[in-house]
Amino acid sequence: MFVGTWAIVLFVAFPNAVGLIRSNWPLVLVGFGGALIGNATAVGGGMVFIPFGIFVYHFAPLTALKLALGSQAFGMTSGAFAWAQRGAVPYRALRITIPALLAGSTISALVIPANAMIIKGLFGPVSILIGVLVLVLLNRHGEVEEPPAGSALPLAAVAFIGGMLTGWVAVGEGEVVAAFLMLGYGMRADRSIALGVVLLSVNSLWLVLLHHLFLGGVPMDLIMFTGLGCVFGARLGPTFGNWVGPRRLKIGFAVVAIADGCLFLFQRLR
Repeated sequence: MFVGTWAIVLFVAFPNAVGLIRSNWPLVLVGFGGALIGNATAVGGGMVFIPFGIFVYHFAPLTALKLALGSQAFGMTSGAFAWAQRGAVPYRALRITIPALLAGSTISALVIPANAMIIKGLFGPVSILIGVLVLVLLNRHGEVEEPPAGSALPLAAVAFIGGMLTGWVAVGEGEVVAAFLMLGYGMRADRSIALGVVLLSVNSLWLVLLHHLFLGGVPMDLIMFTGLGCVFGARLGPTFGNWVGPRRLKIGFAVVAIADGCLFLFQRLR
């Protein structure tokens, strides 16, 4: 049903649908890979979409950011439903984190909006930090199922920071919240990741809305293709993570994240 609806929208809304398919079909594979990794680890697909958009497709940094946010709106939302079906989402934490992340992402979109300097300057350090956090959390399993009493204010502050980072570089919300819960409170990895995926879904949808209304829109001719791949990659994310094994998946992703960050820093220094 989704593929049929996608095809109808493509041929009705875009006058050169066949040409778009010929030029943009590889983006389906990019979307699939980004969503597969993102929903298995709670690390935003922007970790894939931004480097791929800038270095492979040679998009402007702001276009790559908008592509990442729009793709995540598809992928992380599909993944959020997959995690919810597994019963892994700690819903009580959403009441604390969602208002804070919306405030943070609104500031980073409308008050201090992203530009090429912010995107290129922040993505490298944030990517390296995320890679290091993944390695630090490698052996953390945890037993806690819900954030404990007294965690509301710190958790809201972390969600606020994550929302700001996501507005600037399309990654941050799911990663920092999941890492904070695992490191700070010994929360179970699957429930921390599930919460991170849901929050990144909400954050991406909100930022796409803000970009559409106030910041010139998003490149829907590209997002149609990454989004198609994202929906299927996201649904397989939790299963893929269990099949590969959390340890090997995290090590591989951490290496890629750190390499991405070093590449951006190198380009920035040049």
